[in-house]
Amino acid sequence: MEILMDARVMGTRPSGIGMYIYYLVRELSRYPEFHFALVTDVSESEEMKEMKDMGMTVYEYGRPISKSIHLFSYYKYVQKCIHMHKPDVFWEGNILVPVKIVNPYGRMFTTIYDMFPLSDPEHFPKLYSIYFRCGIRQTMKYFDKFIFDSENARQETIKYFPEMADRDTFVGYVIVPKLPKLPVSDHGDFLYLGNLETRKGTDILLKAYHIYRNKGGTRGLRIAGKMREEPVEKLFHEISASTPGITYLGYVTEEERNREYASCHAFVFPSRAEGFGIPIIEAMNYNKPVLAGELDTLKEVSGNCISFFTLDGSADISAMRLADLMLEEHVPDTEAYQRIVDFYDAPSVGQKYAEMLRKLDV
Repeated sequence: MEILMDARVMGTRPSGIGMYIYYLVRELSRYPEFHFALVTDVSESEEMKEMKDMGMTVYEYGRPISKSIHLFSYYKYVQKCIHMHKPDVFWEGNILVPVKIVNPYGRMFTTIYDMFPLSDPEHFPKLYSIYFRCGIRQTMKYFDKFIFDSENARQETIKYFPEMADRDTFVGYVIVPKLPKLPVSDHGDFLYLGNLETRKGTDILLKAYHIYRNKGGTRGLRIAGKMREEPVEKLFHEISASTPGITYLGYVTEEERNREYASCHAFVFPSRAEGFGIPIIEAMNYNKPVLAGELDTLKEVSGNCISFFTLDGSADISAMRLADLMLEEHVPDTEAYQRIVDFYDAPSVGQKYAEMLRKLDV
C-alpha cells in the first residue's frame, strides 16, 4: 500500500502534531506492506533526515511555509505530488486544508486532534476561530476518512459538526514511546513540564503553589518550558518574588526532561484544554503521582488512575482546589500505570493503525 503523508509540521522543529506523525510513520514503516512517502516544505529536522536515511521518498516544496497565505501555493504543490506518486492513501497531517485537493488514485485521510479554537475560543484570536470552523468544513468536503487521537476529540468534533457522526472515523490514539529506564528517586519537588500559558493552566499552578506554601506546604516547584504569554510571565515573577521554592528551568533537553520525571515527587498538569496529554503518560513511566485538571480527555487517556481537581469556576477557585490536592499524599497504582504505558507504546498503537489500513478498500 502506497501512503503519501503531508509531513510539513515535521520539517523544521517538530512538536505535538509533528512528533505524532514522526512516531506513527516510523512505526508503520516497519510493516512491509506499507510504503510511505512524505511531502514537506523543507527537511531541516533530525526526524525528517531520519526518514530520508530510511530510504523514504521525500517531496520538498523548497522553502519554509510560515504564513497562511503561502499555504495556497504549498497545497498546489501537494496536489502535484499526489499526481506524481499516485498513492492508495493520501494522509493530511493538518486538519485545515484551505483549498480543494483530491486523490483520484485512492483514499483521502486527515487526523483531527482537538476543537480548541471552538471549544476554548478565549485562547485564540477571534478571526482564527472563524478560519478554523471554515477550514474544517472545507476539509470535510474532500476527505473521506477522519482519524482522531482520542474518543473525546471525536465526540467534540461531532458536537460542533454533527454531520461527522455519519462519516468514516477511526480513533487511533497517539504513540508515546516508553522512556529510558533511569534510577528513580524523589527529590521532594513538584514538577511541571510544558509551555507557560493560560491554556496550559500555568496561572492556576502558580496561584495554587502560593496557596500551598501559605497553608504550610514545604515542597518545591520545578517548572520547565517556554514562556509563551506576557500575563503569565508577569504572574510568574510576582509569585516567585513572594513565594519561596520555585525553580524555573527554562527549555530542557530530552535527557534533562527524563531526569526531571524520574526524580520529582509528583507531576502537576493543570491544563484547561488538552488534546491528548502526552506528559501524563511520560510521568507514568517512572511511577510518579500525577495531579491534573479534570478534563474528559485526560480521564480517557490516563485510565482515570491519576488525581484530578475540578476546573469549573475562576482560576482562583481552581487554584485552591489544586493547592489542597498538593497538600495530600498520593500513591500511584503502578500496575495500572504499566498497562497504560504499554497501551500507548509504539508496537501497540501501530498495530491498531495497521489493522485499520488493512481493512481499507483501495
